[in-house]
Amino acid sequence: SAYLLTGEERYAEGVCRHLKAWFVDPGTRMNPNLQYAQAIFGRVSGRGTGIIDTIHLMEAVRAAMAVRHSPCLKTILPDVRTWFSEYLTWISTHPYGIEERDAKNNHATCWAMQAAVFAQFVGDEKTLAFCRRRFKEILLPGQMAADGSFPQELERTKPYGYSLFNLDAMATLCQVLSTPEDDLWTFA
Repeated sequence: SAYLLTGEERYAEGVCRHLKAWFVDPGTRMNPNLQYAQAIFGRVSGRGTGIIDTIHLMEAVRAAMAVRHSPCLKTILPDVRTWFSEYLTWISTHPYGIEERDAKNNHATCWAMQAAVFAQFVGDEKTLAFCRRRFKEILLPGQMAADGSFPQELERTKPYGYSLFNLDAMATLCQVLSTPEDDLWTFA
């Protein structure tokens, strides 16, 4: 981030303006749920598959962490963390979130990736431990074949793209969830 490179507060203030607009200000903030994600007019008012669309919110968390020492962030950080804590609760308890968590393909990986990043941001050690176990016991053995392929992704319309997408999400999980005692990069 430019803030990290230069130390200029104006860059942090730009991040803070966006965080405040999207997650804090009552007049503009998003609701911490995706009740209406991927709605189809006349068919469904929302669906769990829309949760994958919030993987980009991980960038907002990363931006907040990059400017964490800025005075502007300190004033809104509790509210931003509250928003992500509420969203994490929603994706962990709402039927749409549970449906995504239990999917057999990249949707489950992306649910875990988001849950892990948001849990790390809000200090939710219980969810981080849950995601570590899920990676080792369900995601990796349930999705990756012995040859390293992702059979569920290979059956889709764009098998190469979906395989790379899932691999990227798996790698992000390894990066976010690894600890000195539990290195997911070397898990077999």
